[in-house]
Amino acid sequence: VLFTDTQDFTSISEQLSPADLLTWLNRGMGLLVQEITSHGGIINKFTGDGLLAVFGAPISQGKAVDARHAIEAALAIAHQLKQLNLELNAEQAPPMRVRIGIHTGPVIAGSMGSSTRLEYTVMGDTVNCASRLESLARVPSDQVCRTLLSRQTLQQCPHDDLIWRSVGRLQVKGRQQQVDVLELNGVQGEAAFRTGNAPADAPARSSDPEPQG
Repeated sequence: VLFTDTQDFTSISEQLSPADLLTWLNRGMGLLVQEITSHGGIINKFTGDGLLAVFGAPISQGKAVDARHAIEAALAIAHQLKQLNLELNAEQAPPMRVRIGIHTGPVIAGSMGSSTRLEYTVMGDTVNCASRLESLARVPSDQVCRTLLSRQTLQQCPHDDLIWRSVGRLQVKGRQQQVDVLELNGVQGEAAFRTGNAPADAPARSSDPEPQG
């Protein structure tokens, strides 16, 4: 499960007219949707200036593949946001920064609502945890795209080529059990980096330490 949110959206709303704000936001959302869907995810819902995406529902490609696709989508979003911000800077528009939270685990997926209106959704502790990782304020970052993921997600998939740092075991709001939180900082070998529809399952190599526990 992957959550995103746009940083400083309230303050940016003060700077732009409603029409310009919508155009600005849609440029970023278009980028997010493109990278998530091209990496095998589905957009479950938009949450104002953010979204909820799912990898592996309704049909899973296997835990390792689903987790790796979510991570690669986050990396691609970070890469594309840098390009978008160059354009926005040239237009003297505010830059766009995004927070992402990723967690892996079981969910219940199905239709929720009433007999007159139904919505396909996912629910469960996994969804709540991903949301809390995205909104975690105790991990400041100057990255254009701050991605926090659970160690559980990293351990599900090949990760030797990923650059990450351990944030520590943190208590997230509304959850009794602590989460072992990692910050995703990139991938080794920019030549191997992909966006769009390239295959997602290339083997990985790295000198990064293997996550324990």
